[in-house]
Amino acid sequence: MQKIKLARAVSAIAGIYSNKSKTKKPLCAKLIANPESGDAETGPQRLDLAVRYLTKHGMKVDVAYAAPKEAAAGIARKATKAGYDIIIAMGGDGTLGEVVRGMVGSRLTLGIIVGGTMNDIAASLGIPEDVQAACELIISGQTRRLDLGRITTRQHRKFHFIMVAVIGLTATMFPLVKQIPKGKLTSIWQAITTFFNYKTQVEMSLTLDDESKITVKSMMVTVANTPLIASKNLVAPDASMEDGLFDISVFPNFSKAEILSYFARTANEGLIPDGKLQRFRAQKIVVKSNPKLEVAADGVSLGTGKAVIKICPQALRVFAPAAKLSMTKKA
Repeated sequence: MQKIKLARAVSAIAGIYSNKSKTKKPLCAKLIANPESGDAETGPQRLDLAVRYLTKHGMKVDVAYAAPKEAAAGIARKATKAGYDIIIAMGGDGTLGEVVRGMVGSRLTLGIIVGGTMNDIAASLGIPEDVQAACELIISGQTRRLDLGRITTRQHRKFHFIMVAVIGLTATMFPLVKQIPKGKLTSIWQAITTFFNYKTQVEMSLTLDDESKITVKSMMVTVANTPLIASKNLVAPDASMEDGLFDISVFPNFSKAEILSYFARTANEGLIPDGKLQRFRAQKIVVKSNPKLEVAADGVSLGTGKAVIKICPQALRVFAPAAKLSMTKKA
């Protein structure tokens, strides 16, 4: 009888530990939202929907607000050291870029919920704009490892970016153009004036992977990690965030009219023949210009002059659907 009682006790203890091992600790997420992104009227409702849906599916969600968006990097950096399992960015491309810069070097996975004016990163990854669908993607656990870019200029060291680095005309224009969707109409006239007063062609030298050297006269160069930039302009149809390479576009001897025409035709994911556009692929690119041109990455101005741009392979894990064919192959 004593042996039977002892066996039952051991069995009960084993059952308790077995049940504990089956109990999963809920994932803890830091959701960083920018209340200044997107539509101010619908933003709070979208955020509330996201929190309720994620919580309903067993996730613990702590919300932090980043306004201005530059505050998001510091919040994300603290979250990587505070024991969170996931960081979720809710905002536009600018907010997302700041969150990523705060996550660089960590092992946390990034979730994306669209909430901004420009959402090219989400579109490039196939992340749905619907809040519930984006939350379902996070809950599903499906992830991809993405490349990041890292750019060094005289004024900035090791600045990480997701989408694109630009040298020349686009770098000068972007701070003005990005204000237009926010209703700052004076930026339209400033952008027009800047465009027509911009110097036409300057001498630019490109060194690819410390070997190939190219010298051209151009007013701009783009170094893309994503196919879409600047409100869904398809400037790099073959670009992939998972191939360990940049897609580089050079515009030799383009007139201002040709530049305008090119971007008008690539808007809204339009695919056009390259014409005299030159394209290259590389893991590293060094760009010099004479005179020194403006440099920017993901819409952030980084000064003027020489830029050294490197790919950081598989530097970021993100919740995203499986990769699709390139824009060119789909066409």
